[in-house]
Amino acid sequence: MRWNRFLIIFGIASGICVQAMISGVAPEQQLTVYTAQTTYSLPVVEREGKPYIGLADLLAPLGAGAPQLKGKEWRVQLNKSEARLAEGKDKAIIQGTQFDLEGKVRVEDQRVLVPMAAALPLLSRLLNVSIDFHQPSRRLFVGNILARFSASFKDGDTPSLTLTFSQPVDPDADRGEDRSGVLFTHSDHTTLIFRKEPVISETSKQEFGNGAIQSMTFSEENGKAVLTVTGNAHLNIVRSDDRKTITLQPATPAASASPAAQAVPATDSQHRGQEFFVMIDAGHGGYDKGANFGGKLLEKDVTLRLARDLRKELEERGIPSRMLRDSDVDVPMERRAEITNEQRAGIYVALHAGGPGHGVRVYTPLLADPQQATGRFLPWDSAQVAALDRSKAAGQAIASELRKKGMDVATLGIPIRPLNNLVVPAIAVELAPEGDDLQSLGSSKRNAGIVSAIATGITQVRGQIGARP
Repeated sequence: MRWNRFLIIFGIASGICVQAMISGVAPEQQLTVYTAQTTYSLPVVEREGKPYIGLADLLAPLGAGAPQLKGKEWRVQLNKSEARLAEGKDKAIIQGTQFDLEGKVRVEDQRVLVPMAAALPLLSRLLNVSIDFHQPSRRLFVGNILARFSASFKDGDTPSLTLTFSQPVDPDADRGEDRSGVLFTHSDHTTLIFRKEPVISETSKQEFGNGAIQSMTFSEENGKAVLTVTGNAHLNIVRSDDRKTITLQPATPAASASPAAQAVPATDSQHRGQEFFVMIDAGHGGYDKGANFGGKLLEKDVTLRLARDLRKELEERGIPSRMLRDSDVDVPMERRAEITNEQRAGIYVALHAGGPGHGVRVYTPLLADPQQATGRFLPWDSAQVAALDRSKAAGQAIASELRKKGMDVATLGIPIRPLNNLVVPAIAVELAPEGDDLQSLGSSKRNAGIVSAIATGITQVRGQIGARP
């Protein structure tokens, strides 16, 4: 049985506390796409016994606009190429060449669905690059981006297993994490989950003996890679500064204290009134540099400057705000969601930058198969369900203000972490360069217009989105 985290929500004095729980509900199926610029996941739904994906979900993160209906054809452009599809047909045309989609095109509420298998021919023809599609595990690799690793086992009184990767990685592990960055694991197994890194392995299992570290298995499933190390002792995980090396070794008795004893202290917001404030999340940070735009211009720096500008703009309008990071630090994705939920923000705004494409993209959460709360329990992967309409309203308002400033804007619903994990209204805004000028992402004048539009949009819908679920 697969396990999924749940949220339990209950009142504490004048505030509300959100805690992670465990429930035996299978996670949503997803396809993960890895490119040199970004990694993203999209929901997979079943139609007539066949897996389907949203066409916009697949192409929008790469810079494509929303599919447009012209006559009986749906058309979408990406990388100066156009794909043409028709509802009920199992063929598509790109650059005058017809190819098989391996199933019929479906349209549901103006949302174009294509068979998941069609992702390979669509992307390879639109992007004109090689594609490696691990279809059973739903992982698709665009270009030569694969991350490989080697394992080195050292036996003795203090055994250790060192994993060396060809590129920086930041896997999820057990939720017990102290402030020094050491992750604690179950006594019989250690699981590293690679959600955004294109990690692969030619070896599925390695044996090491009968001690604290006994074996390691590699698997791919549901859009992610999983490394599981079994043994008979608690292990801790130590990461190198460059994030290319992970070392697993038995924890000392002092270090292996129960993670539950290291709970994060209650935040001040749990003890104060529920004021409306904007939680600003500057994407990436620390070792996670995000996209590199050439020279010294990095996505993590662009988003941090933009976040600070947005905070100032909101303050001038009398709207309180808080920043998830106000320095060059790496905040884990799940922790960003937890902090926002714990502090009960009025709205969460994530900021990103990158290409391809141009203009500004405004993302709102997308729940392929939303699960409603059962009693006090709310599924982690669809925690957004109660706030979804307010998230869409905020996204539309901000997009409208951006268009008033003459900017090209695409508004898309897409399952980007951590939007679906938030119980408050949530959006993400991503800047794309002006034309081919990547340095335009650092333009103070352009970014001032963007933060002004975001602040105006929030101001307009504050009364609507400020109500707590």
